[in-house]
Amino acid sequence: MVEESDPSPGKVRLKITCPLYPIVEVEADAVELPAWDGTRTIIPGQAPLFCALHEGRMVIYQEDHPPVIYLISRGVCEVRRNICSVLAWGGRADHISGDQIKKQLTEAENTSKRVMSGTGRREVFSRIDFFKKVLEELNYEENPST
Repeated sequence: MVEESDPSPGKVRLKITCPLYPIVEVEADAVELPAWDGTRTIIPGQAPLFCALHEGRMVIYQEDHPPVIYLISRGVCEVRRNICSVLAWGGRADHISGDQIKKQLTEAENTSKRVMSGTGRREVFSRIDFFKKVLEELNYEENPST
């Protein structure tokens, strides 16, 4: 088992991983998460926590920096020893292309018509919900000239 190093005093180490690869690992003063039972704010000294996440905004607060927003899908979060591990699809809001998400949404909607298994359908519809939420967050409007 690999030992995790503790974050700096007064900080939370945030590790965001999607099912295929790590997205980011940073130290933060606080992290706001879209939990199923409401928004959760993770701070240093937080009691251990395990919760389900829904698609939405995750905000990372760091001293002397503007908040950084990630848009994430449904997933899970575990907090222990000032380490906040998030497993979800997503990306930094200012690095997401609305046109690319729209294309992925269309592909997922087409896939949903072909997938028959219950598990596969739930996964596809979870991705569709995520893509719709991202487009909503980005205030995406299709460009009719393209």
